[in-house]
Amino acid sequence: MQKAAAHPMKGERADRLVTDRLVLRRARPDDLDALHAIFTDKETMAHWSTPPHRSIEESRAWLDSMIHADPVAGDDFIIEKDGEVVGKIGPWKLPEFGILLRRDLWGQGLGQEAGETLIDYLRGRGVPHLVADVDPDNKGSIRLMEKLGFTRSGYKEKAMQHGNRWVDSLFLRRDL
Repeated sequence: MQKAAAHPMKGERADRLVTDRLVLRRARPDDLDALHAIFTDKETMAHWSTPPHRSIEESRAWLDSMIHADPVAGDDFIIEKDGEVVGKIGPWKLPEFGILLRRDLWGQGLGQEAGETLIDYLRGRGVPHLVADVDPDNKGSIRLMEKLGFTRSGYKEKAMQHGNRWVDSLFLRRDL
């Protein structure tokens, strides 16, 4: 995967992005319970960069890091549907891009809708490219990234440890 230092973004940092079905907005402390429910779901977290969270404190620390993230390094958003927190999307550390969506909403095109909106926003802020690190066993995420215009750019065996097991990485890239 090609890593790069955070690219200085131009323009105003949006607080909200709106699609037909979703609102992408900045994280708030009151998102904790909804995010914790997602972070503790074993199937949702099976291919994420960390195992399911074991405590509310672990989820709180993750949320706090999202709330207080350096705006030069990343541009993460909470995904809301019908006023409910259903996931997160964005580059937590540019150019690394990820999407996490509540499992009961998989397969409804919400990830693609959120992704297309965020990619347009990031392109407008002058971000030159995004990269995604996907578990090769996560066929749904690979399909989603490819629908969003990401192409396969590399592969690494035993790229990271997920709990007690080593996981390979499929790297994808999207030039903006």
